[in-house]
Amino acid sequence: MAEAIARHLGGQQVDARSAGLAPAGFVAGGTLTTLDALGYSGEGLWSKGLDDVLVEDLDIVVSLLGNQAFDLLPHGTGARRETWAVFDPFGEDEEVYLEVARELEVRIRALLSEELDRELFLS
Repeated sequence: MAEAIARHLGGQQVDARSAGLAPAGFVAGGTLTTLDALGYSGEGLWSKGLDDVLVEDLDIVVSLLGNQAFDLLPHGTGARRETWAVFDPFGEDEEVYLEVARELEVRIRALLSEELDRELFLS
């Protein structure tokens, strides 16, 4: 969900990518239903692991699992690191998916605002 929300909210200024430590091999139906209900496109989403994302090219890495996930990143990755404790709604009902999506929206909006403001300041 985070990838689709960030892609939508960031527009042309953001190239959002997501990856899991143990990819399920599919995008959960609840994720796609929730994204659609909130007006986000799930197009192009697929289940992928860290090996499927070029982490060396990232400016920001957000872990939804805590700091231990950063231990799996290649050394030398100079990306800013953010840790968010976000509940994984997999297997839960639609209401839980919506709560998680709304939480991600708030966090992603704040991060994008901060980053885009900083870019304008540094330009």
